[in-house]
Amino acid sequence: MRSRKTIALAITLTVVASTLVCAVQAARPAGAQLQTTVDDPALFDLELAQAELDSLHLEADGLRTELANVLGAIDGLIIERDFIELNDRARNDVMQKSRTQARNMAINAYIGIGPPLSGLIVFDAESANDLSFRNGLLRHQAERLQQAAQTYSLLAGETNANVLGLSNSINDEIRIAEALNRALARPIEQIPYANWVIKIAEINRLGDDSFVESGRGEPTPEEWRKLRFCESTETYNIDTGNTFYGAYQFTWETWGTVGGDDNPAHSPPAEQDARARLLYARRGSQPWPVCGRFLP
Repeated sequence: MRSRKTIALAITLTVVASTLVCAVQAARPAGAQLQTTVDDPALFDLELAQAELDSLHLEADGLRTELANVLGAIDGLIIERDFIELNDRARNDVMQKSRTQARNMAINAYIGIGPPLSGLIVFDAESANDLSFRNGLLRHQAERLQQAAQTYSLLAGETNANVLGLSNSINDEIRIAEALNRALARPIEQIPYANWVIKIAEINRLGDDSFVESGRGEPTPEEWRKLRFCESTETYNIDTGNTFYGAYQFTWETWGTVGGDDNPAHSPPAEQDARARLLYARRGSQPWPVCGRFLP
């Protein structure tokens, strides 16, 4: 049966590991991060975006497996250590008997013929035979007393050494688990962003297909910049309450026609860029009756 201290250690380790993983899984990329990733090539390449996400999942799954194995090893070591400390009744019984035997022999020797190794019993001998007998008795008692003490010391030493060795192994495995948790945090932290990149890449893939269908030419980055400046001075989060939102001044209705939801001004620049590109591929400059003059 495990001690409360050991159970607490095992539970704490598992809870800490689970908490770290769950906390990282719950993380989402901050808006500032999304604002600075508009030049990510994967935003315009769906296959690349999917490959990056698959790679992150593969890495995370491998680290989770390693972490699970280490936590399992820690649990096994804790059980083994507790077995030695608390459940090895046979060893404890032998140690107790050895200790009791040594104590009783010392007491009996003192009561029966004087303290162990005492020379008084030799001086009290009445004959040579009696002297020889008493010498032999002293020697025999001393040997048995020494053997009992050595047996107890050996067993106690083995137990302590085993417990110490297992404790060191547990600490080593805990350090490995902590390192794996830190390593696991990286891919898990990046998975939400990778999912978001796929979302943008899918919009751009729709834009690619629409450009092919419509035969329109792709505006240059400078032409897009001029359009944005004309519409909003390139302010992606602009929301003045005039029913036009974001860098491209989408209406909610127009935003919805290219798959957008929520307020366009609350969407990251890369998403506004991708949906504006899709809108132009489908309808040309018509959605921007004034500033559309900067587009082909």
